[in-house]
Amino acid sequence: MEQGLRDAVRRIFTTLKITFPAWYEKHYGDERAEQLARRVWRETIIDLSDTAVDRGLHRMVKECKFPPAPCDFLELCKRVDDLPPVDRAWHEALLGKYSHEAVRVAAEATGTFDLRQAKSTDKALYQQFERNYAIVQRRAENAQPLDGRINKGIEHDSGMKAQLARSHQEARDLISAQNIPTDGKAARALLLAKLGIRRDSHA
Repeated sequence: MEQGLRDAVRRIFTTLKITFPAWYEKHYGDERAEQLARRVWRETIIDLSDTAVDRGLHRMVKECKFPPAPCDFLELCKRVDDLPPVDRAWHEALLGKYSHEAVRVAAEATGTFDLRQAKSTDKALYQQFERNYAIVQRRAENAQPLDGRINKGIEHDSGMKAQLARSHQEARDLISAQNIPTDGKAARALLLAKLGIRRDSHA
């Protein structure tokens, strides 16, 4: 990894020197200044893949009239132009029609069956999709494979527990509304009464 990082920094400085020679000589012409700058750039790109760095260099040459600051270069590396915003991705996931592979991966991680049954106002499922989409977005930004296991978050478990609790409460409300006994003795007495069987004859 260390060698790859050094190679990436070297490519950045070579590209800067070729693309902006006068600027490079003014700011990095001094050996000590260049060494310090290399450290800054190294820390900036430490989490990027080689592909992401090359993407940033390509955009720098094509789009930048002036050398970008390290933080601006980071944005060039991470930018994925054709990724839809999360709200649009959510509606695409509900419809099962994906404008980008990242939307499909996030939808499958969320559950395409659940998405097909859901409404756009389903907050719990939206939060789950939003989390999955953010993870896939980061993969796209770092030029990593989009597919891959996405661990279910705590919020997913919490949502399932909340849904289960609501179901239990609905069942209790239904029992209460229909005056159904909740203890065994009362339930047996009700059953005998409905069958027309007198309790004292079956003591």
